[in-house]
This record gives sequence, structure tokens and C-alpha cells, in this order.
Amino acid sequence: MLTTISHHAMAADFSVLLAESDAHLVEAAFEALELLDRIEADLTVYREDSEISQVNAVASERPVTVSESTYRLIQRSIAWSEKTAGAFDITAGPLVRVWGFTERRGRKPTAAEVQAAVAQVGYTAVRLDDEQRSVAFERPGMEVNLGAIGKGFALDELTKTLNARGLQNFLIHGGGSSVIARGDQVAGSGQGWAVGISHPTKPKLRLAGIRLRDEALSTSGSGKQFFHHRGRRYGHVIDPRSGYPAGDLLALTAIADNATDAEACSTAYFVCGIDAITAAAESDPDLPRMIGVRSENRQDSVRVLPFAEFEWVDPPADDPSH
Repeated sequence: MLTTISHHAMAADFSVLLAESDAHLVEAAFEALELLDRIEADLTVYREDSEISQVNAVASERPVTVSESTYRLIQRSIAWSEKTAGAFDITAGPLVRVWGFTERRGRKPTAAEVQAAVAQVGYTAVRLDDEQRSVAFERPGMEVNLGAIGKGFALDELTKTLNARGLQNFLIHGGGSSVIARGDQVAGSGQGWAVGISHPTKPKLRLAGIRLRDEALSTSGSGKQFFHHRGRRYGHVIDPRSGYPAGDLLALTAIADNATDAEACSTAYFVCGIDAITAAAESDPDLPRMIGVRSENRQDSVRVLPFAEFEWVDPPADDPSH
């Protein structure tokens, strides 16, 4: 028996699942969920009084001092940009906007529009001052958007709060694409939590299952947000370096020991593609483990591509006709 409580924040439904061993602490979990509203108030670009909106409003003119948690998150984002040669970039908002995905509609921009947006993008033009804890932009029109890492950060902060309140066995998911698990679904079993990998375009179809224990999972992809133009499919994940939709996978799942890194990793390496993921997985032992889902020839037919070893609850089928 699992106890489930939910809270809507950051344009997603966050749910906390408590193992039977921790169900008596449900009130503490309810109170902890309210933390999400404060995190959203700091990080959202949809409120003029948020920290990030204040940064975007004036950081091209002067440095803006931010809270320690926001500063650390921006630092971490820049570190992922450096690690992936710009495939992950929190300044890519102008590109998402010019492709119409901010309004979730999608449109094919002109080459000139893409070039103009690219000129406003670039993590190397973000200046951080550790002593002043300030953020500044070297280019006019720049902005930061933490949407590609903020949900993972929220899960990590929520996990810390739940642990501090005595909860040990729980799973949290934010919108289904980000998950963090602590302890066991059956307390003391050592088996963690069983988590499914869904079909990118048919989310009710389960492709495989893995076990998470004191780990986090994030899935990025273009299975849900895309549009067609002159017979070509354009997904919503934009390569900040080229300005165009990227990726030769339908979805990429990353598993790390924290949700912040899992979310940044799945976004960055989805942009990089299969060859770069394979090379990185072989050369970097500290890289989060990843599972890709590639489209096959038939409609909705996919193949699961593990880039590491996993403890499968349900192993992926060899037949790609899922």
C-alpha cells in the first residue's frame, strides 16, 4: 500500500509516493510540498518579481545579486554547458521562442530569425562573481531560463526536506519525466523502487523497467512537442549551438544520484545524439547512465538503446516493433 499526495507547481503535477513504512509521516510530506511554491517563485520566467526575471531585466546593464540557491543552480548549469561544449545552455530561451515552442505551437522560422536568436545565446557571455554572488550578461537581449534543470533542482530540495523530517522510503515524480527515489518501496528489502521507461509517443505503453534506489531519473525528448513543416518533423529540443532542433533519438533517459544532474544530462546528451553519448559513456566513468529510445522504420516502432548496465525489472524487448 502506497500513500500518494500531489501538488501542482512549475507547470507540472508533483507527486510524493510514501512507502507503507513512512505513511504515518504524511502530514510532514504535505508541508514539505509547499516548498515547491517558493522554488517556483524564485526560478520562473513567468512572474516579473521572480529572481530570474529580475536578472533577465537588468543583467545586460549591471550585475544582479541573487540568493545562494539560485546562484549555485546557475553555476551548476554553466558547469554542464562547459562539460558538453554548449549542448546544454540556460541562455537558449530566444531560440525556443523563435521556434514557437514557448507557446507550445511550433513554427518554422526563417534563417535570418534563427541567426538573430543565436546572437543572443551563449553561456560564455554569462559572468558570475562568486564574491558578490552576482550574475551579469555581456550581450544585450540575453536571458536565462532554468526550465531545463529547475524541476530536477526542485526534486532535490524537496528530497532534502523530506529526509530532514524523518522520511526515508519515498519516490517523487514531477510531471512524469523527472523522478527521484529514496530507500525502498518495501522498507528494508534493498530493492528500491520499480520505475518504467515509457514509449515516447504512446506514454501508456511501457518499454522497460528499472530499479532506482537513492537515485534520480530524467527523460528528455521530442515525442510530445513537435510539429511538421513540408513533410519534415521538428522537435522542441533546440541545439543552442546551431539554433535548430537536434537529436537522433526520440527520448533519452539519464540516471544519476541527484535529479539536478540527471535533468541537465538528459537534455544535453539528447542534443548531442547517439554517437556522442556512446563516446562519452565509454570515456567518462562518472557520467550518469543513459537509456535512449530510437525511432524505427514503421510508425511508432522504436528500439531501446541502453548505454550502460542496468538492473532491469522488465528488460527491453529485442523486437523493435513496440
